[in-house]
Order: sequence, then C-alpha cells, then structure tokens
Amino acid sequence: MENIFFNRADLKSCGKNVIIGKTVRIRYPELVELGDNVIIDDFTYISTSLKIHNYVHISSGCKIIGGKQAFVEMNEFSTLAPNTILSAGSDDYLDGLATPLVPAEFKGNVQIGNIVLSKHCIVGAGSVVLPNITFHEGACVGALSLVNTDLDEYCLYAGIPARKIKNRDSESILKLEKQFKNER
Repeated sequence: MENIFFNRADLKSCGKNVIIGKTVRIRYPELVELGDNVIIDDFTYISTSLKIHNYVHISSGCKIIGGKQAFVEMNEFSTLAPNTILSAGSDDYLDGLATPLVPAEFKGNVQIGNIVLSKHCIVGAGSVVLPNITFHEGACVGALSLVNTDLDEYCLYAGIPARKIKNRDSESILKLEKQFKNER
C-alpha cells in the first residue's frame, strides 16, 4: 500500500518560512517545489507535479491533482481559497475505463496538462479549474466557479462556466507589491 504521508526532506525543494499543516497529504513529494513564505493549510491533498513560488497560500481542503505527468505552477502572491480544486488531469467519461488503476490502453480520452496561476492570481472558495488553463497575471475567479478557459490579466471572473465580470486595479496591486518588497 502506498503511503501518502510524506517527510519534508522528500520534497524536491523547500524554501524558508514554509508552514505545512499536519494533515496535508502529498502523494509525490519528490515532484513538489516550495518557495519561501508558503503556507499549505490542513486537509489539502496534492497528487501532481507542483511548483510554488514565494508568498503563496493554499487554504484548507484544497485538492491539486492530476498525476505524475501533469504540472501545476503557482506564482508569487497567488492563493487558493478553501476547498478549491486544481485538476490538471481529467477523464471525459464517455468511453473506456476511468480510474488511475487501469493501464492507458483501456482508458478513454484522458486530458493531462498544466495549470498555471501567474502572479497575483486568486481562486475563490469551492471553485474548480480544469486541465490546460492559464490564469494570466492578476486574474481571479469568484467562489463556486468552473474555469474551463484561460483568464485574462487583471480581470475578475465568476460563474459556471466562469465569465469575465470586471477589471481589477492592476496599478494599485503592483504598487502594493513594490511597497511590500521594499519593506522586506
């Protein structure tokens, strides 16, 4: 039986000031890179290749999934609100067998890809992000949304599927980032 508990030493890399909740599960710690000032809250499950940059927060109950071939990247100042799902791998359920226990020749159409959250991106509580999605810098999505297409820079999206609601104030956000970094 595979053990999904992990040792911090097994991570591909781990920066300074990293807090990982006691109930966090990482299936493939050797594929996970963590930058500085990262918090991963309890009840989070990770089962894919993951790179997290500095100043990133993953709230409780999040799932970052997709298997070893998929990849998720979270850039500086990005965050996942509680119970979000980043699904970098997904079956379409139309034909074939749909379980990770079945060899590829018995599966139907499986999407394995990347999810990238650029700087200053936010995924609202309970939202789901499908494979091969890029949140361009400053993009965010409101709670209980389904993201099935790339999101434009500094725009707020919401809904099922997520639709653009309005623009964010990029000038203000970048000014705050500069001020924050100058004080560090």
